[in-house]
Amino acid sequence: MSKSPAYPNLEGLDRLALRRGVDIRPTLVRVLTDLYLQKPAHTSEEERHYTELVLRFIDRVDLGTRKVVAAKLADYSAAPAAVVRRLARDVLEVAEPILERSPQLTPSEFLAIIAERGPHYAAVIARRLRIGQLGRALVEPVVAPPNEAAALPSEGALPAWDAAALPPSQSPPGADAKSEHLESDLRLGDMFLAAAPAERRLILRHLDGGGSEPLTVSSAQSSEAIRRLEAAALQRKPAEFIRTLERALGVSSQHAQRMVMDEDGEPLLVAAKALGMPADVMLRILLFLNPVIGQSVTRVFDLARLYDVMPREAALRLIASLRSAGASRRWASYRPLLAQDEPERGLAGDAARRAVASRAGSQAQPQRAGTAAPPSRNDQLEQM
Repeated sequence: MSKSPAYPNLEGLDRLALRRGVDIRPTLVRVLTDLYLQKPAHTSEEERHYTELVLRFIDRVDLGTRKVVAAKLADYSAAPAAVVRRLARDVLEVAEPILERSPQLTPSEFLAIIAERGPHYAAVIARRLRIGQLGRALVEPVVAPPNEAAALPSEGALPAWDAAALPPSQSPPGADAKSEHLESDLRLGDMFLAAAPAERRLILRHLDGGGSEPLTVSSAQSSEAIRRLEAAALQRKPAEFIRTLERALGVSSQHAQRMVMDEDGEPLLVAAKALGMPADVMLRILLFLNPVIGQSVTRVFDLARLYDVMPREAALRLIASLRSAGASRRWASYRPLLAQDEPERGLAGDAARRAVASRAGSQAQPQRAGTAAPPSRNDQLEQM
């Protein structure tokens, strides 16, 4: 160990650490850390010396020591970046306070940690940062910091909608955004689910809050639904997630399943935005719920950026369209009973009552032939 004026009394501890049979390394790391924390700032030499010592021993000390050191450095603004980065990639018990609180980690470093360590680390990071920060970090090395609205592409960036290829009820998004044509509005949600990712973003760009009847979900119901959805996602229970989403939004089970199992992810964002789901919860769900999405950090944070800029009015309109379409199909499936037979219900009821009366009369026949029927009330009155 080289001599340092910052730690004049540690040479003996260093020699003890090298002696066979005496493991002083945990004590050395804790003492070094306590001494380092006593000063609010350090020279470059002091930082280098502490960093070299801690990194030399940190992989050889016990879990308890690493947890103590991580918890202390997490709140220390002058903690050496190299030590912080090492602790942030330790087992989650050690890394958690660093990931949650250390000011030394940048969004780009968070992305690198997620890519290396996986969704459990991402879930901790998501509690701390806004999605937009991570999304920007994802694209900054490639292009200049983007305008967040770029997540929704401009018309010129995508192939134009081919109006001739669509049925009349499926006019291009934005061509008549406030149309009162019921059939077109009912198909809007299904058209979104069937579209490619680029087309979906174009649809979101053109939608406003008009058209379908607004979705209504109370704040209490929404909060409870969000809690249940997150729990189902973190426990990797997609079937439970689908059932909860179906009840929360009032959509059909088929629509809920399509939104959850879609491998591109935009329908799930629409459902979450309609419920008013916080961005950090949405990020955790993306990472855990669908393995196809969660295993790609690039895809997760591309969707995260889209979620940041997606208008809630557009999400509400799409969900209202899916809800109306589902209700229309349920009505159609019962139409022979509820629609066509409804005008004849009165006649049918009369016929049924006559049939019941007829059966009741036949059952009231005397059991023995020749037995006179009891006198009626009128006969009795006449005999008096």
